[in-house]
Amino acid sequence: MTTGSQTGDVKAPEKDALVGRLQAEVETLHQLLEVNEATAAAAASRAERAVEEELRSAAAKEEQTRLVHDLIRVGADAVVVLDQHNIVSFMNQQAMDELSRGESLVGKPLLEVYPEMEKTTFWGHCKRVMDERVAITFEELYEPRGVWYSVNAAPVGRGIAFFFRDITERRRRDAALQRTEKLAAVGRLASSISHEINNPLESVTNLLYLIQHSESDPGATRTYAQLASSELARVSHIVTQTLKFHRQSTHAAESSAAEILESVLALFQSRLVTLGTTIHRDYAEDDTMHCFGGDMRQVFANLIGNALDASGEKGVMWLRTRRGKSPRNGQAGVRVTVADNGCGMSKGTQKAAFDAFFTTKGMTGSGLGLWVSEEIVRTHRGTIRLRSSEMVGRSGTVFALFFPD
Repeated sequence: MTTGSQTGDVKAPEKDALVGRLQAEVETLHQLLEVNEATAAAAASRAERAVEEELRSAAAKEEQTRLVHDLIRVGADAVVVLDQHNIVSFMNQQAMDELSRGESLVGKPLLEVYPEMEKTTFWGHCKRVMDERVAITFEELYEPRGVWYSVNAAPVGRGIAFFFRDITERRRRDAALQRTEKLAAVGRLASSISHEINNPLESVTNLLYLIQHSESDPGATRTYAQLASSELARVSHIVTQTLKFHRQSTHAAESSAAEILESVLALFQSRLVTLGTTIHRDYAEDDTMHCFGGDMRQVFANLIGNALDASGEKGVMWLRTRRGKSPRNGQAGVRVTVADNGCGMSKGTQKAAFDAFFTTKGMTGSGLGLWVSEEIVRTHRGTIRLRSSEMVGRSGTVFALFFPD
């Protein structure tokens, strides 16, 4: 009995301890479960909020996409998107109307529909965007249709998109303005030309009188005849240079920038003498440029005429040609500089100088000279930059033109 009682006394504490441990573990599990439930609830709440946010974001993106599509659909520009294989993946109604009489070309290779496009510079620009993944803007004549387009082309995904619009009418208006300005430029030279022609013709008249009344000295007669011939050659040169403003070759040709500048100076000779203008020439040995000579004469006549207006009496002008490289892309070409020590331009005048119809000359200026000049330079793939200062003692204006080879 004693032994059994001792055994029971020993087991009871162990049992109580075991129960205590189990109860503690159960309590711990309850606490862990509560923590897990709270954590799971918080995670579920966060996930729910994230889903709601994602749904809102997706809805906003869908709305933005729909808005962009609507804007493209009703916008003024025609839009075509090509994939990496030049297959049309999207085109708006304007593009359908412009290119395919309202029919969609989606799913069709563009060059199969318009095989003649592959040989155009228009397609060359688009291929550059596709290959180099750069955005470019250009104006191009699509010769198969005789239509001018303004084009913005940019990489989109693995393909390209180009936005374009027909600017044929605008180009025609610009061309008409350019022709008008060319005639006006010749008109502005008329006074100088008349003086240039009048003076040698008066000399010829006097020399012919001397020849007619020369009775004895054959040597003097020959001298008079040679002088008369020289004066007539001078008249012929002036007339030829004047006609070059009207005659325009249908193809660009190689011309010396210095020779074109000198041909323009010949038309301003009387004015240069009257004003007492000093000309500093600095011409490169090789300043050949590929250009339309008549257009270049118009550009240089505008710049030289403006320089004479700005510098006035006893002014100084610098004419310079150099081989150089484009500041934009390093391409080789010819740089032409026309500078003067005139009154200079204000910041506001410099900003508006190339705008059509902007002039500081009142009723005597058309406001088209520099605008036309910039258009001509751009047509020759060139650039024209203006720097000017009104600082007392250091005033003047510099026009720097660059024409790539």
